[in-house]
Amino acid sequence: MNDDKIRDYGVVATIENAMVTSLMEHSYWTKMIPTERYDGRWLIRSMLWVRSDIEAEQIPVESSDLTAAILRLPDQVVLVVSVYVEGNNEEALISTIRLLRSLVVDYQGRGEIWIDVLIMGDFNRHDQLWGGDHISPIRQGEADALIDYMGEHSLHSLLPRGTKT
Repeated sequence: MNDDKIRDYGVVATIENAMVTSLMEHSYWTKMIPTERYDGRWLIRSMLWVRSDIEAEQIPVESSDLTAAILRLPDQVVLVVSVYVEGNNEEALISTIRLLRSLVVDYQGRGEIWIDVLIMGDFNRHDQLWGGDHISPIRQGEADALIDYMGEHSLHSLLPRGTKT
């Protein structure tokens, strides 16, 4: 969080499958963690760090693997979501897409002004669309539900095709 390379960023998403045990507070960043607890231990698999000078409102989401916020910038409003989807769990992917669909429809449908959407996450799904030509044919197609969702909302990857994440 002290890296000068990210100091001008408005938001940083942390997506991992680990217990957060350090850096619970920071003077330059506001921490946002999921509003729901994971069953059992409280794993933090999705969180946002929002620059403290940006007006941000966390949005409650009924998932321990999604953290969402509305950022009010001088010339735009952005819905930002940090997402973690467990690998080899089709039900988790479908549930996550359903929650994302609801978030986007709820906030873009409020009629105030246009709300941009930025979804950052580890969906644990491989596809040539983002993985490039090195994706195993066996894994191709496992992200179809996610790709359909992206198409419905005119979303696209901000990373060049083939960028390893």
